[in-house]
Amino acid sequence: MNEKDVQRESKKIFLIMLLIFCFVGFLFKSLSYPIGVIVGYMICYINFILTIQSSDIILKEGHHILLIILMFLSKLILMTLGFLSAILFKDYIHLLSVFFGYLITPITIQWLNLKTRKELK
Repeated sequence: MNEKDVQRESKKIFLIMLLIFCFVGFLFKSLSYPIGVIVGYMICYINFILTIQSSDIILKEGHHILLIILMFLSKLILMTLGFLSAILFKDYIHLLSVFFGYLITPITIQWLNLKTRKELK
């Protein structure tokens, strides 16, 4: 499993989750549910790209503690901005759906691990 596999599969899981939250939004007559998933996934995707880039830099340049701290803080700030936007614009972005959008990449990684284990057996 590499980052390309995770990116490809995460788009599929995003579409499934988006359909689910579109249905929830339809039930509650609110677009804030699918918009929250979109915002959460965009931030999650950016964080995943930042993780890949920071890992490459750390492996090439060596062990820079300051770089590790800065990348961690930048990812944390991005996630905070997603939650903050959901709190400030609660009529447009649903907080819980942003949270589920954040979970797309970890769910994808676990899904790919499960598939890999099944293929090895």
